[in-house]
Amino acid sequence: MIKNVAIYCRVSTEEQKKYGISIDDQKDSLTKYCIANKYKIYDYYMDEGVSAGTISKRKEFLRMINDLDNIDLIIFTRLDRFSRNVRDANNMLITLDEHNTAFRAIDDDDIDVSTADGRFIFNLKVNLAERERNIDSERIRRANKYKYNVTKTACTGMVSFGYKIDKDKKIVIKKTEAKIVKELFDYFIKTHNLYKTIEWYQKRYGYKCEKTIKRYLRNSNYIGKHITWKNEIIEDYYPAIIDEDTFNKAQGIFDKNIKNYAHPSQYKKTPYIFTGMVKCKDCNHRMTSKTTGKDYHYYICRYYRLKKCTNNKVIIEKKIEEYLLNNIKEALKNKMLELTNINQVKPQKDNTNELKAKMNKLSELYIEDMINYDYYKEEYNKLKEQIEIEKEKNKPKKVSKESIERIKKLLQQDIEIIYNKLNNDEKRQLWSSIIDYIEIEDKDHMNIVLY
Repeated sequence: MIKNVAIYCRVSTEEQKKYGISIDDQKDSLTKYCIANKYKIYDYYMDEGVSAGTISKRKEFLRMINDLDNIDLIIFTRLDRFSRNVRDANNMLITLDEHNTAFRAIDDDDIDVSTADGRFIFNLKVNLAERERNIDSERIRRANKYKYNVTKTACTGMVSFGYKIDKDKKIVIKKTEAKIVKELFDYFIKTHNLYKTIEWYQKRYGYKCEKTIKRYLRNSNYIGKHITWKNEIIEDYYPAIIDEDTFNKAQGIFDKNIKNYAHPSQYKKTPYIFTGMVKCKDCNHRMTSKTTGKDYHYYICRYYRLKKCTNNKVIIEKKIEEYLLNNIKEALKNKMLELTNINQVKPQKDNTNELKAKMNKLSELYIEDMINYDYYKEEYNKLKEQIEIEKEKNKPKKVSKESIERIKKLLQQDIEIIYNKLNNDEKRQLWSSIIDYIEIEDKDHMNIVLY
């Protein structure tokens, strides 16, 4: 005897747009069905804006499964509301059998899955629903690929902070937000401290959680490189807000293991100065910072401890400081000479636009089914590699006057006198603003690599 009935409704965003399927219509039809058959409704389970591709993303469906001990019958409008995945559907049959729970699609012919013919019809209908879902997904992927590579129009209504969608469905820069993005990167690079950056942002622009601000600092859309869920890089889909040099500096700060300096509660009594900044010359991996019982700092190759490197030398922090103070001015002079020479190099011919035009033509041929996917992918990747070579060849060679003036200013100062007045946090900030990394052979031989 049926006592409790669960009503399950589901609709995806695409179905709402394409077919006008409403979750409220499903709920109304199923409720009337229960009233007509004098069934007691145990609960409503409604997944709105969710695909039937996998059960794991359907929170209400999973909640219903947890309630199966209290449910005699599950009803839904059509079988494709229940599942459009053959494997999930058959696994669900086993689960329902274990709980003695039946199911019914009120707008489909009733299916008796206890018989061989009934299970065959059930699998056939789910297979057809899965096929339709896959065809729809393929169409969407093709349409998105066309938008990414040819029309450069937005695929969804959601865009990154700093952008908006214009009347032509192009992604354009939102000036007020773009200004905030630029200030955020500048402050992070200036302080080399994620916690201080988050605190500054929240005081200046209102609350945003740590994950959101960190996501902004990691977002490659800001340099015009959109990464799809398949990890494909789409160039020029988003217009750039910041330059690549600024973005790479920010990523370099993350790579320097700034977590030890992220929050005041994580500070050591005397913080390390060079965490994440020193590399082993033998294996090129970053060295680990260590402390003796007397707060005495030193660095050792972490890969030696893992028996992946033979360099067992211990480098005392004070020795690195001494070496830098003795050699930094020479390194700065060489850097200024290098930057001055870069400004004198003549630019080479740029073939990027021609290659992009070929890429767009290739995409059009694929969209129109004039070439198959394997050929498209092979040729697309070749063009992509050529564009990367062109970009590398034609990276901006001009160096700003500000960069050269900054080095001149540092050379005019007595760095040692200033340095001796700083605490360890301030020393770290000073070196981090100048140095990308220090490659260490021993206490007397170090390679200083500046930004």
